[in-house]
Amino acid sequence: MVMSSSSTTIKEPKAWYGPPPPPELTDNAASLELLSQGAEARVWLATIDISGAISKADGSTSSSSGGSKRSVHVGSGINVPQLSSLTQYPSPLADESSSSSSSSQSVKVIVKERFPKKYRHPALDMSLTKSRTKGEARSLIRCKRAEVACPKVLAIANWSNLKDSDGNVHKKSETTKAGNVCTTSSCLFIEHVQGCTVRQYFEQRLESTATQDSPSSKRQRLEEGDDSNILQFKQQQDRVTTVIDSHTLCVAYNIGILVGKMHAAGVVHGDLTTSNIMIQNPPPPTTDITNQETEQRWEADLVLIDFGLATSTNSTIVTAAAAAASSNDASNNSKKPHKQQHSAEEKAVDLYVLERAFLSTHPESEPLVEEVLKGYREFFEGLGSSNNGSTEGTYGHVAKAIFNRLEQVRLRGRKRECFG
Repeated sequence: MVMSSSSTTIKEPKAWYGPPPPPELTDNAASLELLSQGAEARVWLATIDISGAISKADGSTSSSSGGSKRSVHVGSGINVPQLSSLTQYPSPLADESSSSSSSSQSVKVIVKERFPKKYRHPALDMSLTKSRTKGEARSLIRCKRAEVACPKVLAIANWSNLKDSDGNVHKKSETTKAGNVCTTSSCLFIEHVQGCTVRQYFEQRLESTATQDSPSSKRQRLEEGDDSNILQFKQQQDRVTTVIDSHTLCVAYNIGILVGKMHAAGVVHGDLTTSNIMIQNPPPPTTDITNQETEQRWEADLVLIDFGLATSTNSTIVTAAAAAASSNDASNNSKKPHKQQHSAEEKAVDLYVLERAFLSTHPESEPLVEEVLKGYREFFEGLGSSNNGSTEGTYGHVAKAIFNRLEQVRLRGRKRECFG
């Protein structure tokens, strides 16, 4: 399905379904490309023309040229700028463009649109849509404050998907005249991260390694041998495995560190897969690498994405103020073991989901899973230690508790696979 207007070019390599995108997005974006769609939301890559906002900012001399910035409270004392229109001034999207080194008059952003569902009651649908958008924004901001690599939250918008007979967008009404259908989409504007997913990178490494093996020369040598060698060669050709080398092991180790940082910040992702972790600096193909020193110097720059199922737990890293407050309150001390057990359970399930994602998507990737857990464990063991190694970390017991829970979660998973 392709939609077009006088001001917007919509590139849709994938057809969307459900209600149409908000007219505010299709009419005022320079270009709009559908990246993916699930049952809950659509993800768009939008190019926003901010030349008007920049010109207003350059020509403004006082507060009379613009309005006050509105924000949405998403919980935990966190506020996110509210976007009423793509052409509004001042615009948080223009602020994002000014923070980058580029002097372009347009900015690319990711728009995660949670569209209305007809099968839900309109009041319930509106409440769930807005709360889930706020929850995702809150988790992203908490990770960003803890220096966890993730996209930056730019703005939140609640826009109608319908127009009236005069072509005007319904801005105030959130249900139709019948009152039984919600027509409002909740949009989360986040930073556009360039690169490829870890899954795409592993698949590319497999393809590049397969082309390096020169199967034609192998076949020529095997034709001179016996039939058993030819059968063994065909079986190896049909088997799909995962490349295990210094690059892929480096990616897996850094994944463990990144997940450890996120858990230490008190955020559980809920959908950890290799498709939800991006590499901003993928290395060149192995055919282009001729210097071993260059290969060893590469460090994967990873970014976590898609926090739609994320939840918040108690933070592992305890500040001095929090420690003093908890020591003065006896009731907090009595509840602390229960909170730690609950947090360890959620984080162990998060690791189990990532482990199953590796083993089901990337065959024979057990060494990569071990490297992920190694990076996770060493991150917690290094928390609180000094740079010269004279002081040991004080959070090693946290990783131990999580891994003990992980063993229990694995046992529950095996029982479910055996007995259904």
